[in-house]
Amino acid sequence: MVKAMEEMSIQATEMNRLREKVASLETDYKLAQLKQKEEAQKAQRMSERIKVLEKYLTLEKPLGKTKEMLWANIIDSVNDIWPSIQVIFEKTVLIKIAMEAIQKVKEELEDKPEDANRLIHFLTNKNRYELQELDIEDKTETILEIRKVFSKRNLMLNLEEKCHYMQVAIDRFMAKFQIFREKCLPSPLVINDKHMTQLDYGNRLRQLAKEQASSSSIKALRTGKVLYNTFKNLFFLEHEIKHLFLTKPNFAKYTEADEIYRRMMNVKLPNAKWWEIMIDLL
Repeated sequence: MVKAMEEMSIQATEMNRLREKVASLETDYKLAQLKQKEEAQKAQRMSERIKVLEKYLTLEKPLGKTKEMLWANIIDSVNDIWPSIQVIFEKTVLIKIAMEAIQKVKEELEDKPEDANRLIHFLTNKNRYELQELDIEDKTETILEIRKVFSKRNLMLNLEEKCHYMQVAIDRFMAKFQIFREKCLPSPLVINDKHMTQLDYGNRLRQLAKEQASSSSIKALRTGKVLYNTFKNLFFLEHEIKHLFLTKPNFAKYTEADEIYRRMMNVKLPNAKWWEIMIDLL
């Protein structure tokens, strides 16, 4: 009995020792987990710090601020020259309308100028009695009617010349603006050659400026050449847009062309039947 009690006491002691061991292991395990969590948090903080330092090293913030400043200057310059751009757009619309009308007038005239010369020469060499035999009561009135051919032709040629000079100026402007587009400036034209309003175009530029400023960084060696290459397109746009129009376009040529266009359209050529009768006289 005593022996059994001694064995039970030994077993109880061993069990208590094991429990203490397990408790110690659990404590060590919890401490290890806590330490591991702290190490993970520390690693996360270091990683975030590294990202911040990388941004500083790539000059992202100062580059972004510089781009914002340059774009602000570009947008101000665009706003300053927008009235001149509006003149260009309105001239383009007028030229399109005028050239369509010119083509119709050319088709309407055909050989009439040559025939008109012959008719006038024919009538001016006829006396009153000869004209009466031809059923022409008023020679001067008849010649004035024939001269409408020359009036319309001369107005058409004058309008064509005005449109040509305006188109040359527009083409010169568009060639310059194409260079701007190659430097990342968006086109103010939209579908079917319609143009944006000043407000819409300004919003488009501000959105582009925001996109560029938010993606500013240099991963290469930060030398003066690298920095210049980063901004050279914006430097170019800032300078060239400001000096795009040495002489601001106005509506003088537009008004002249529009006046000639209206006068041309108001000239009514003799009707086809009357003209055939005149031609038969020859």
